[in-house]
Amino acid sequence: MKKIRKSFDFSSLLCIEKMKQPLRRWGVMTMILFGIPFMVSAQNQKVTINVTNVDVQVVFKQIKEQTGLNFVYNADQLKSMSEVSLKVDGVTVDAALSQLFAGTGFEYKFDMSSIVIRKKVEKTGDQKGPREVRTLKGTVKDADKQPLPGVTIQIKGTGTGVVTDVSGNYSLVVPKDPNTVIIVSFVGMKTKEQKLGDAETLNFVLEEENQTLEQVVVNGVFERKANTFTGSVKTISSEELKKVGNSNVLSSLKNLDPSILFIDNMALGSDPNAVPEIVLRGKSSINMNGTDLKATYGSDPNAPLFVLDGFEVSIQKVMDLDMDRVESMTILKDASAKAIYGSKAANGVIVIELKKNPSGDLRVTYNGSVSIEAPDLTSYDLCNAAEKLEIEKEFGMYDDEEANYDNQRMAEKIYNQKLAAVVSGIDTDWLSKPVRLGVGTKHGISVELGDRELRSIIDLSYNNIKGVMKGSDRTTISGGVSLSYRREKFLFRNQTTITSNVANDSPYGSFSEYAALNPYYTPYDQYGNISENIVPHLDAGNSVMVNNWYQDIEFEANPLYNAQLNTLLQDKYFEFINNFEIQWFAFTGMKVTGRLGLTEKRSREDDFYPSNHLKFRNLTGEDQYKKGTYRLVNGEQSNLDGKFDVQYTREFATRHTIYANAGFNIGESKYITNEHNAEGFPSDKMNDIIFARQYVEDSKPKGSESTTREIGYYLSLNYSFDNRLNFDGTFRQSASSQYGANSRWGEFWSFGASWNLHNEAWLQGTDISQFRLRATTGSTGSQSTAAYNAIASYNYFLDSHYNNLLGAQLTSMRNETLKWQQKMEYNFGIDFNYKNRYALSFEYYIQTTNNTVNPIDLVPSTGFSTVSENIGKVENRGFDASVSAVAWQNPADRSYLRFSLMMSHNKNTLKEISEAMKSYNEQQTALATSSNKPLSKYYDGVSMDAIWAVPSLGIDPATGKEIYLVTDEDGNQYRTFTYDGNKQVVCGDALPKINGNAGISFEYKGFGFNAVCTYRWGGKMYNTTLVNKVENADLNGNVDRRIFTGRWRKPGDISPYKALGKVYVASQDEMASPKTNPTTRFVQKNNDLTISSLQLSYDFFRHGFVKQMGLERIVLRCTVNELHKFSTIKIERGTDYPFARTFDLALSITL
Repeated sequence: MKKIRKSFDFSSLLCIEKMKQPLRRWGVMTMILFGIPFMVSAQNQKVTINVTNVDVQVVFKQIKEQTGLNFVYNADQLKSMSEVSLKVDGVTVDAALSQLFAGTGFEYKFDMSSIVIRKKVEKTGDQKGPREVRTLKGTVKDADKQPLPGVTIQIKGTGTGVVTDVSGNYSLVVPKDPNTVIIVSFVGMKTKEQKLGDAETLNFVLEEENQTLEQVVVNGVFERKANTFTGSVKTISSEELKKVGNSNVLSSLKNLDPSILFIDNMALGSDPNAVPEIVLRGKSSINMNGTDLKATYGSDPNAPLFVLDGFEVSIQKVMDLDMDRVESMTILKDASAKAIYGSKAANGVIVIELKKNPSGDLRVTYNGSVSIEAPDLTSYDLCNAAEKLEIEKEFGMYDDEEANYDNQRMAEKIYNQKLAAVVSGIDTDWLSKPVRLGVGTKHGISVELGDRELRSIIDLSYNNIKGVMKGSDRTTISGGVSLSYRREKFLFRNQTTITSNVANDSPYGSFSEYAALNPYYTPYDQYGNISENIVPHLDAGNSVMVNNWYQDIEFEANPLYNAQLNTLLQDKYFEFINNFEIQWFAFTGMKVTGRLGLTEKRSREDDFYPSNHLKFRNLTGEDQYKKGTYRLVNGEQSNLDGKFDVQYTREFATRHTIYANAGFNIGESKYITNEHNAEGFPSDKMNDIIFARQYVEDSKPKGSESTTREIGYYLSLNYSFDNRLNFDGTFRQSASSQYGANSRWGEFWSFGASWNLHNEAWLQGTDISQFRLRATTGSTGSQSTAAYNAIASYNYFLDSHYNNLLGAQLTSMRNETLKWQQKMEYNFGIDFNYKNRYALSFEYYIQTTNNTVNPIDLVPSTGFSTVSENIGKVENRGFDASVSAVAWQNPADRSYLRFSLMMSHNKNTLKEISEAMKSYNEQQTALATSSNKPLSKYYDGVSMDAIWAVPSLGIDPATGKEIYLVTDEDGNQYRTFTYDGNKQVVCGDALPKINGNAGISFEYKGFGFNAVCTYRWGGKMYNTTLVNKVENADLNGNVDRRIFTGRWRKPGDISPYKALGKVYVASQDEMASPKTNPTTRFVQKNNDLTISSLQLSYDFFRHGFVKQMGLERIVLRCTVNELHKFSTIKIERGTDYPFARTFDLALSITL
């Protein structure tokens, strides 16, 4: 919370300094004229009260709420009135108090806007009673000795209080009791309490309040008090992130909030260079291309927006961010929380705040760690050498039924040679060849220093991640300087960050190549060297066909040979970020902020395969000069963002608080890439593109360019009544160059309300720490479209000229009405906390996305290939729930035991489809019969992640063929052996119904233990492993062990899988392996439980040697991530790059 300065002096603005004295006189006269009538009218105000056996202070509060009158009293004296009853209806305050205090020994007196309660004093003779009240005066200032107007001065235990005037002065009628306590409070300042004693004048100096993350909500633009904010947010501290991981903030985030769903990449596994796919509260964009959405939009259109210190950044930047620099991460989930980002907030917003230096003290922190990544290959269950040879023998690869002597002789020779290898002990574990224990290191040092005016943080970090595939790594070096300078009413802050990243992909190729190699082959020759060919030499032929099984007996490439070549698969970038901010504390409660952010990024991708790489083995003759390829991609990106914000905070009449923000932003983003593909490299040592013989045949340099501009403004208002009823409203209007000329501007808004029931009188004094109801609604947007989708695009004929002029072809139509994709949101929530130990939170939401943007194909007769259109509506419904309990705690020695359980549910449904989507569905249906995996389709009322397949009744015991259950147009069901892709139905959803985590956190005198398990339930998955490595197994490569069981062999067998081998296929009029099309046989339940994080830690705060060494803190952590996954589906995971378990040992030292 920033320091709030002196109130703005309007008299100086109006040049009426000389009028101050007359104004004061008019003020006194006003008090005389209006004060006496007020005292008369105050006691005549009507009240209605109905209470039984309550503390008298409850009655005082109800009178105050109905009339605005304050009470002055000694709480200790009124302890005898802890159980009073009063029932009045529409009577004056005077009458109500007379009834209340009748026979109690207390009396009351009206004093301006206050009612003074005191004991009755018996008087004898000339003796006068003791003085019961007196006037307390004083001034309140901030740390810079500037007066603070609007500060609340209150008598503790009462509702009586006043606020300071423009000069920070106050005057308050207080009891004479010296034990009376005065409370001084103001928004953004630390609250102070002081006993009255005998003083008649008390002056106070208030300091800035460094509020905890639980007390404030940081949305990247401004801060709000958490107890008055109506939006749905989740704030995660740096310490919480470190308790569940040390790799990067994203890997930790997925263990802390299940509403953020990390989609498992079944191909790339734990590849350190793969960007994760993240979805917050469901998907909104439709993929009608059948390709990766990132290829269409340049980034994932379903990913949330990431904001780092007020500026938008890419997910790649977050992935490479040094976790030790992070102060907090705040997830903005509903419209009220994220509407400030309106045009980009539809998929949710994740705000990251970096650490700042609040004190200015000198502090040096070192963080270092060693991480070990171990391959997790438990999902693979491949045959060993003996088992694989047995399978080949059993299914007829070496017994020619056609009695062809030459084939049979060759088959027997092959078999005997393989058998000899097995008997000799050859059983190659190919899966172990390309993997390793990846040992990486991370180091970071941060220096904080400064004084009250000038403060700085200088940090430097190095992070080297060694992936489990040999040769794969990711190295990030980052340095930053953060400077802040405070001068009177101004605060200047500048943050500069420079990042260099180099990422190398493994030269060992795809992991699936090794999973397919037969274990009876060895990668080494007779001399122990890695050979090009893993097939032993035979003296006859190069192939053989037995029982329609084709075997290449001459050559099979050894992928390990390629790994030892001078291959280069590297991505790297250099990024410069400078964010400048100026804050002007115009007057108390008002802050003006200006921000300017600049990002420059240069990237380069090099893919070099030398000429002796085995992928070029078949290039002979003239084509041999094409051996060796080089792909070079250079990219440049720049972002310029400007923001201006005015924030006003005002607390008045002790019960009303207003937070208001208004601002505008303007920004421009540019990127350009160029790509060169060359071939023909004489040697693997010539690994620069300049040594290429030529460009790849029929290719030339190509590239892309994108420029987008945006502008917008917003207004946000929050009102809180007595910290009980709270209201939020936000309106934003944005314009972007990405949309049609007639639809540039989009309007976004939100409204929210919350009720803090725990602050109601009838819950005061109970053990309920928090009981809060929330409801919000609003509209947010998404810019999930390419830069030029709304304008016409042309392709120039560079190879042809006419009259020295170039020709051009219109390739993409313009769409002047292309609109913003908008999401209408509703959110309802409840937060409950008992004794600050037992917490419950539940939220239910409905989100409807309109005008989803997608490129659609056009018929050739139009002359265009695609056009971008608003084509549909998507609805997401779901809930987030969490419960936690602190079973035991002892704050004195930092000890506690805490349990937590969280879950999230989301279901997306298509509500409207366009004609373009219907046409797309027809294309997909036509492809279904020839495809061996489910294809995407989009229909009203169906999930975007629905799995489509033909219902199956299993394998016919008599014939070994699959029986399909289809339904005709009249609704009649019948059985058939003929597969028809038109009969596909929805047989499951790929997304889980429930995504959650369960955790336990324990600390005792410095020792800590933290465990988190994540679980997913209710999803389905098409088991491609059963299809490709069991039912349709290619026996020329290794197969899954399940091929031994469940295979149909003869009539009468009751089996889950068809016969292995080739049969006569009438449609092809030949012997062939019948392809397994998508059927419900392979759609299986996908429920899993993962031990995601285990951590042991020790904080040496209790040991004297820490202070003796001049240190502030030493913490040691040992963390294990992704230890094991229990799953209901047995499928190979990480087919191109394996998944991994991570073991991390980290040390943090602060001095």
